[in-house]
Amino acid sequence: MIDRRQANEPIYYGADQLQKTDESQLRSLDERHDDLRQLEDNIVQLHEIHRDFSELVSGQNQLIDNIEADVVKTETHVMVGASNIAKTVQLQSAIRRKKILCCSIVLIIVAIGITIGLIIYFVKKPK
Repeated sequence: MIDRRQANEPIYYGADQLQKTDESQLRSLDERHDDLRQLEDNIVQLHEIHRDFSELVSGQNQLIDNIEADVVKTETHVMVGASNIAKTVQLQSAIRRKKILCCSIVLIIVAIGITIGLIIYFVKKPK
């Protein structure tokens, strides 16, 4: 009987060892499977981040285009404003000259009127 038991022990030992090896491989496969699932989740998150970033960049491009258009409009308005200021300065100068000319003419007419009035007053003065 001892011989038989000794003969059976290696068989049980081998089956037990095989079962432990299988369990170890199963745990290893489960760990790899969990790692792959985690990697898949990370890739999905990365894809979502990339999509969100792409949407942000697209929105920023639209905003930059609007800013560029506004800058061009502003530049045009500034040039028109500068041109209008130059014209206004010229018109003010011309108006000032015309005012001086009109005032001079009025003063000359008043002086002539006073002179004529004095001449008439002294010429017709009764003696």
